[in-house]
Formats: sequence, C-alpha cells, structure tokens
Amino acid sequence: MSKETVKYLYFNLSGVYDSKSPMIDLTDISGTNCYCDDVAASEICRRIDALPEIPLVRFIDSGNYHYMSLFFMRKITIPFTLLLLDNHPDTKPPVFGNITSCGGWVREATETIPNLRQVIMAGVDQKLIEEESPLPEQVISVGLTDLPSHLKNVTTPLYISLDKDIMNTSYASTDWTQGPYTLDDMIDVLKEAYASCDVIGLDICGEKKEDPTSEDLLINEKTNQIILDQL
Repeated sequence: MSKETVKYLYFNLSGVYDSKSPMIDLTDISGTNCYCDDVAASEICRRIDALPEIPLVRFIDSGNYHYMSLFFMRKITIPFTLLLLDNHPDTKPPVFGNITSCGGWVREATETIPNLRQVIMAGVDQKLIEEESPLPEQVISVGLTDLPSHLKNVTTPLYISLDKDIMNTSYASTDWTQGPYTLDDMIDVLKEAYASCDVIGLDICGEKKEDPTSEDLLINEKTNQIILDQL
C-alpha cells in the first residue's frame, strides 16, 4: 500500500464499512464505542503503525469513533494546526479517569500533543461551546463565513477532521444532533483550506451506526463520494 496507489482508506470499527475497499478492519477490537479504553487504544495504534503508508484521506466510521483523529495526530512530528468541522466541540473533560472519548478527544489532543499549536473550530454549535467552556487556550471558535480569513493566517500545516453531523439531514444521517450546513458549504471550506494551507490529513466521520436504513447509508455514501470527487 502506498500513497500513490491508495488515495483514501476506510477504518471499519462498527461494521458500517464491511463492504468497502480499501478497508482496515478494526471490528474485532472491543472497548471502542464512544469510549476507547487503553487496551483498545494500544491495539488500534499498533495496527495504524503497521501500515506502510497512511493516505491523506481517512474515513473513520461513526462520530462515536471521532477520537481516531487523535491517534493519527500523535504520529505528526512537526508543528501543525487542527481544523475541526463538527456540530460538537468534543472538548468535554473525562467523566472517569483519563479514558479517551469521542466527546473529549480534542481536549485530550491539546493536553497531550506538543506539536498541536492551535485548534480552529468552525461551525460548532455555540450553545454546546458554552456548555463546555472554558475551552483549552489553544482553541478558537469561528463561524464558517469567518473561516477563510483565519485560514490565510495559518502558518503551519493543517490537519482537518470533519464530522458529517455539522451538516443537515439532507446531506448526512448520523447518530448525533446535527448542524444547519450543506454539502456545498463543506466543499467550499475544504477547497479554501486546500488553497490556503498545506493540508496533511483529512479525516471524515459521521456514519450512521445505530440501526441505519438503506436511505441513511445512501445519503452518507453519496456525500462521501462527492467529497472525494471534489478533492
């Protein structure tokens, strides 16, 4: 496997990508749903490390597994900026211990990854931000309309983590509350990011894990494919 031959990769944790290719199967690892225990985290990271190459674009299943971005970012050896496109800030403090979670992985990243210099949250629900304030000092929150000016000021490589729950139900069917944005909005953001910055990674989550219908799967697959085509 190489970047020349594999442009994207599916990481299958819930089974939603069973028929996808190229795919890394992680469904045999227990302790991963919403919370990722230490044993599961070690095994996931071991399998990631065993890959000869990791493509620029990764599909990482439901938002329940958004913490996968944390594991990929830990491999980055240079200063970088994270652009989070999500309806949720994912900055909740740990409920118990220091267990990694889909709702707190961004806070964990700011506390454990020295090369992460800044987090730009764009399009996140302001009420949810208020609930999780104060945010870590590296984090700024901006609206999508203000994002281009911020991207032009980014001086480090950019890592993008996109949860499709930022979009309304016409463009994504997820397991979490969803935002108001459209697929065109996301395409515009991604094009602006690629034009303004050196993008070193793009993770996409937000599949429907809980009892997806054929319509749910079709909506998400169409959105995934359009994003790939535009990139």
